[in-house]
Amino acid sequence: MAEPRPQQQEVLGYEGGTMGVAAVPGSGKTWTLTRLAARLVAEADLDAHQEVLVVTLVNSSVDNFSSRIDQLIEQEGMLPDVGYRVCTLHTLAHEIVRARPDLAGLSEDFHVIDDRQSSDILRDVASSWYQSNQSSITGYLTGDISDYKRKEVLADKLPGQVRRVAQNAITYAKSNGLSPEALRGYLRDSGAEMPLAEMAQSIYQGYQQALNVRNAVDYDDLIRHALQVLRIDDELLTRLRDQWPFVLEDEAQDSSKIQQQILRRLVGDRENWVRVGDPNQAIYESFTTADPNLLREFVNEADQSPKLAQSGRSQPSIIKLANRTIWWSQERHPNEEVQGALTKPFIRTTSERDPQPNPPDRPDRIAFVDGQFTEEEEIKKVASALGPWLEANPKKTCAMLVPVRGMGVDAASRLEEQGIPYTDSLLKTTSQTREAAQRIERVVEYLAKPTSPARLARCYVQWRSSQVEANGARDESFSKDESFSEGGGKPEGESKSEGKGEPEGKSKMEAVKAEIRETSRLVSQIGRPEEYIWPQGRSWLSEVEAGLTNEQLSRLEAFREKVRYWLELSGLPIGQLIMALGRDFFSDPDRLALVQKFSGLLRRASNYNPEWGLPRLSDELEVIAENERRFEGVGSGEADFDPEDHKGEVTISTMHGAKGLEWDRVHMMGVNDYHFPAAVAEDSFLPEKWYYRDGLNLQAETLAQIDALMDGKSYEESEATTEARHEYARERIRLFYVCVTRAREELMITTNIGRFEDNRPALIFEEMRKIYDEHIAE
Repeated sequence: MAEPRPQQQEVLGYEGGTMGVAAVPGSGKTWTLTRLAARLVAEADLDAHQEVLVVTLVNSSVDNFSSRIDQLIEQEGMLPDVGYRVCTLHTLAHEIVRARPDLAGLSEDFHVIDDRQSSDILRDVASSWYQSNQSSITGYLTGDISDYKRKEVLADKLPGQVRRVAQNAITYAKSNGLSPEALRGYLRDSGAEMPLAEMAQSIYQGYQQALNVRNAVDYDDLIRHALQVLRIDDELLTRLRDQWPFVLEDEAQDSSKIQQQILRRLVGDRENWVRVGDPNQAIYESFTTADPNLLREFVNEADQSPKLAQSGRSQPSIIKLANRTIWWSQERHPNEEVQGALTKPFIRTTSERDPQPNPPDRPDRIAFVDGQFTEEEEIKKVASALGPWLEANPKKTCAMLVPVRGMGVDAASRLEEQGIPYTDSLLKTTSQTREAAQRIERVVEYLAKPTSPARLARCYVQWRSSQVEANGARDESFSKDESFSEGGGKPEGESKSEGKGEPEGKSKMEAVKAEIRETSRLVSQIGRPEEYIWPQGRSWLSEVEAGLTNEQLSRLEAFREKVRYWLELSGLPIGQLIMALGRDFFSDPDRLALVQKFSGLLRRASNYNPEWGLPRLSDELEVIAENERRFEGVGSGEADFDPEDHKGEVTISTMHGAKGLEWDRVHMMGVNDYHFPAAVAEDSFLPEKWYYRDGLNLQAETLAQIDALMDGKSYEESEATTEARHEYARERIRLFYVCVTRAREELMITTNIGRFEDNRPALIFEEMRKIYDEHIAE
């Protein structure tokens, strides 16, 4: 067993009381916390019914912690899985509420809905509100907008915005223990005009009523109800405090106020509470209720505040860059309101005899590249650099870290075109899942409206593509990984290997693609699809037959038979329909397994919402196909992703999704003033939509109105928008720091001019490049 470092030994020497541990990236936080838990199990003289409670952020960490603790206590001759408990806070809250559901106003048989179900319910409630109350929100639209654009915004933009604003407000209200009835009372008593808070309250009320009808709670309800139960039931609280005399909390920088309140109640007067985290890695603050200041305050006030500042992950020059980022954020950021986004300790390298020595120092392996690239050109340049690097380093790991998911999807397409192996499983859904969902969704979409020529044409693309795929698997003139999705085509599978098609095969592929485009265009121009599918008298196919090749005619006849078959299936229950379509398109086990998951998802959705027809169920598949929601397909996502399993491949990940991981070479991409604003003049901010007046951030303004109501204070419009800019800028500095510290040996940072070619390199890009040139580069 490796010997602990002196700083780790200080943590492991904990006997009791409060201890706040600030741990830098790569400092062995999990290694240390699991050993502390195992030591307490072995030495803390626990009674038979007592346990050390370890609270983690996500489910994937539960198994990781449990297996490590088991290994350690078995080495001491003790039974595994005894004397400790590892769980997420949501699991803990669920058990507390289950113990006394009556105190939360719930029945014994309540159930918990997941994020997908919650989103579906909220979408319906928000849509209903918007249809009846559109005028109450249009006052926030800018007057500098054409009638055409205004109609487009009202139809396509505002409905989604209303849902997102309401979702954020509901989470915020629940984290503050505020019910919809209480919020309505505040509005009534205030008498002030608060249109955003009124909108949030109305949708919140409808959402909770929908949950009540289903005898359900969401994850936010679990947390607030758990605190309510602990406040009321002293007997239960006393029993839990006795059961868990020690509480260890991981990733504490992502804890919210209400989550902290639950743990503080469980700890009680004994206060045997260890909180470990890194406030510099708090990158979820702007879209959750997490507050890194809570951990900072705890560390400052704790009985013990050891630091885990040594890290053997990165080479010294990368560590210098990370430390300089901390220094710059504290001392040199031009906006005082943003200063202090990062705090000490600085990262220290390990000693020579450390079991995890830092990689050799190579300042030349850090690069800042600004070539006034478009986003497409940036992706192309990075991909071109990675191809030769992978050939020279087949046993190493590398990653492309992108600020938004769409850029990751585009990067996957580029790598595929260049034959560069990659894995995209850290994106919300994998390319395999997206394509399987899209293929079936196109048919379901058509069956929901069989009179649409455009939908019929999209079906042809999917049907013909599946034919070519099947033939390609048996024909060496086709690359076996080639597929034809409407978005330009990405091959099936999460991890791609190089396509080695011969020039002749590639030429044939291009001809097939051209045929698919041409025939689908022809189908899209059918005036009345029924004259093609079920002709009675007038036959569209007979009228165009003279202009078709024999192959085209044969395919259109075969496609017609297939569409007739699909139409006959349309009366089946949705689960059976999806399985039948899946068997039509796929034969490989992985994609059939995905289809089975789609079938189950839609079957449950249909049972849960019996009023839904094919159009609404088709929307569910479209969400997966367009990469808007993670779907638990075959293969792992970030929950159990290990970069070491993907040596010789490019890992594509969002910057947020990369947290907790590390690679030998990292490409940070899209570091411009849009994705990394500094809250200085001329910056634009993602949460501020162009169609709102005065640059307002409606999510922030809604929460400000709720705060004003709860605190009995006046509300000043736009103040919350300004503070949200500062908060967002602070979080983006932390995101930059997190990405820098993902790199072990090589770090490449690039920027682009954005979709509309009007962005500049981010201020942090420019400042860190200067610091690198002056203080790090040789």
